Amino acid sequence: MDYKKYIIYWNRHDFYNYGSQVAFHHNSVSFKNELMSPGKKIVGWGTSYNYQASRSYPQLPLLRKGKTYYVALKFESIPENAAYLKIDFKDNLDESIKKVYIKGKLGSFEFPENAHSYTMELMSAGTKQIEFQQIEISETPIIWGDYEFMEFKSQSDELTVLFVEPNHHAIPQIEYKQVEKLGNTMAIASSLWGANFFISDEIEQYLRDIKHNYKKIRLISYGAYGNVGVRYYNALLKYPGYVTDEEIPLSKIEEERQDTLSKNEKKILVQAYQNPQVKVWYKRTNKEVSFVKTLINGISRLQEFKI
Repeated sequence: MDYKKYIIYWNRHDFYNYGSQVAFHHNSVSFKNELMSPGKKIVGWGTSYNYQASRSYPQLPLLRKGKTYYVALKFESIPENAAYLKIDFKDNLDESIKKVYIKGKLGSFEFPENAHSYTMELMSAGTKQIEFQQIEISETPIIWGDYEFMEFKSQSDELTVLFVEPNHHAIPQIEYKQVEKLGNTMAIASSLWGANFFISDEIEQYLRDIKHNYKKIRLISYGAYGNVGVRYYNALLKYPGYVTDEEIPLSKIEEERQDTLSKNEKKILVQAYQNPQVKVWYKRTNKEVSFVKTLINGISRLQEFKI
């Protein structure tokens, strides 16, 4: 895994559809079925590496044989604890060789030496309703939460707060050499879809708490979603902000978070867009660069940033 954490979202192509009511939200899926029997698959994911045969790309990450992995199950069921995760390991003939069941919110498993692929299924244990956010897989024990704060310390009375651009299916593994030019750095990453645009009470409280610890605090991003966070906290806390020339329309943010933004958050966001006080530190040389490419390779842009 060349990422810190892999994120698995609801599979729209493989879930129990008979008699089910399903609603898709910005960061979650609501599933309801009063008649579903225990032992039925609610939703499933696979790892087919033969595109010609399956006509689909792998929905699960490629794992290393003999390696231990950690899992976080982010969903709520009604009744409580009425769903669990089944992991089925298969050989090169697609025959099951081992099954693992994870019934708590956190668990772990070892990928068998003789396994060729695997599937995951969220199973019913008498559930009537599921509020599903995501499943997370990591090579290290998972700390429960929507945001991760990664320190890259150096002796300085200044701090750079970096908003790590989400790539939707993983939290990237950040290395010191990638952020060395930023000096003393706190990198904030998220497992949420689009990082929820980094607008959260947790991040705001952190930024307020460190206000008197440093002579100067700067906010920096290297992609569209991080730009929203920099703009927002620049308007709210007046920390200097540095963004790229990519922009997510205000209307899109308001639409996707219409039910979760407070009146004050909306007010600050509008102010950040209507009267921006941030500096554009990076401009794309090729305006046709794809959004996907930006997400994958964007962190390399930081080599051009100058404090």
